[in-house]
Amino acid sequence: MSDKQSEVKVTKELHRIISSSGVHGLRKVEKGNILKNKRFRGTVQDWYGKKAPWPIIESDLILVFEDHSKVIDGNLIAAIEIKFFKQSQNLDKQLRQAYKEFGQPLRNLMYGFDSVALWHVFDETIDEIKIRNYTTIVGDTITKLNLPVVYLATKISEDRFKIFQPWDLDYNDMNYILRSLKGLFKNKRNPLSQSEIKEYRDALKVTLTIP
Repeated sequence: MSDKQSEVKVTKELHRIISSSGVHGLRKVEKGNILKNKRFRGTVQDWYGKKAPWPIIESDLILVFEDHSKVIDGNLIAAIEIKFFKQSQNLDKQLRQAYKEFGQPLRNLMYGFDSVALWHVFDETIDEIKIRNYTTIVGDTITKLNLPVVYLATKISEDRFKIFQPWDLDYNDMNYILRSLKGLFKNKRNPLSQSEIKEYRDALKVTLTIP
């Protein structure tokens, strides 16, 4: 199985686990390919007379949380970019390439998302010292550059996750992951002004069928 196929499989599995989590405050989980949906592009073009940003970049997952603070409205819409690393002879090459591309989630801010995340998922057979060394560098880079990206790094074992970033914690379930993400998203909002992203965000809401 290729690296890309493995990543698609892991993303589908994460979607399944999140969908069945029942965590309080999570209103919706969608696969990111809805951004290429005609409804999104049509809403942007027909209602606002704009062209959707090109090229459309798909996020891997989209989460919609209830936003009690109502910074914009009652929804917090977040895009997640997932990168899966499996044990292989090419692991070091994968890690170097991923480091070059760790800013990819920033593109999703232009589409009107309230928050974005980068989630590195490691196969459970990968050495934890290697994981910690690598994820510390990525986490420090994002923090020191003050990038508006939530960074999560975990090992996955069945339906449980060992967390390496932004904390070092033993295995927890998806409910813990989602509650943590919700808090992290609230503290790392899209730095673009509401007027800059309003039309795209409205189009996202139409596409996601949320009020």
